[in-house]
Amino acid sequence: CLQKCPRVRVPPPSSPRPPKMPAALNQNPLLTLDALAPCGVVLPTEVSACLDVSLNLKARELGVAGFLFWGRLSTLSGKDYYVARAYNGTRRIDGKVLVNPGNKFYFSQDAVNWLDLEPVTGPQAKKARKLDGWLTGDASHQFIVYEEQPAPPPAPPPPVVEGAEPLPPPEPPVAPPPLEFPVSELEYMMCTINDINAVTACAPVGMYTTDAAGNYVQNPLFTMKFPDQLSSYAGPDGHLGAAMPGSWGLVHDSFKQVTTLRSFLYPGFFAYYSAVSNTVGNLYFGTGIKNKDIAFTV
Repeated sequence: CLQKCPRVRVPPPSSPRPPKMPAALNQNPLLTLDALAPCGVVLPTEVSACLDVSLNLKARELGVAGFLFWGRLSTLSGKDYYVARAYNGTRRIDGKVLVNPGNKFYFSQDAVNWLDLEPVTGPQAKKARKLDGWLTGDASHQFIVYEEQPAPPPAPPPPVVEGAEPLPPPEPPVAPPPLEFPVSELEYMMCTINDINAVTACAPVGMYTTDAAGNYVQNPLFTMKFPDQLSSYAGPDGHLGAAMPGSWGLVHDSFKQVTTLRSFLYPGFFAYYSAVSNTVGNLYFGTGIKNKDIAFTV
């Protein structure tokens, strides 16, 4: 007798796997800290728990798209500043990148209560950038910036009289005392944050694009081909591969598929890209002091 053969199910032809959509800039501080923990970017457990709650509450209070943890600025007193920024999107109009209303920086020393950091521009910003040192940890502290006054012109020589004894030369004019200008700690902190962002802002090339209205949005078809190359990441002045030699470092973990970027111009800035979740994030943990000897550290 003939034996009945079991039916064999033939699976349908596999359809191509859709590309992973790029996730939004990582708004969860715990995930960003976890991705950058090998770089030494760590926080106490109680601070991380407070940030996880307070950032979301502040975003709802302000009514912005996101309230992102920016980093921590170390101070002389040990009362460090936690910095966050309200993000409400950007757009490009006539080739210029404009920031939508609502984008602003905030600071906190307990990771719960967030206070405004007012923008600093014009002559006050120039005075604040003359400072070069640590923050004190006292938000009410006032720094003093000195500016030399121009010396007065020398006095004209006395007229020469024939037959008279020559007069001694006039004494040189006394230089006036330097002018003193107060700069608050918050103004100094805001200028420091702006300087760091102007140099370290980076993202994978092609991850963001503009829509019909000029708003920056994520590219739904983005994929990273060479995550282990600096030229795959864009900065304010082009891709990072063309930046000043020695200003950026890159480490790629092929097992975890995570790439970590590090700035040597502002030590303490780290960014990451995960090919598994297709997410990016960055944090700054440092004093805010620029590395002026980078040419000797290469």
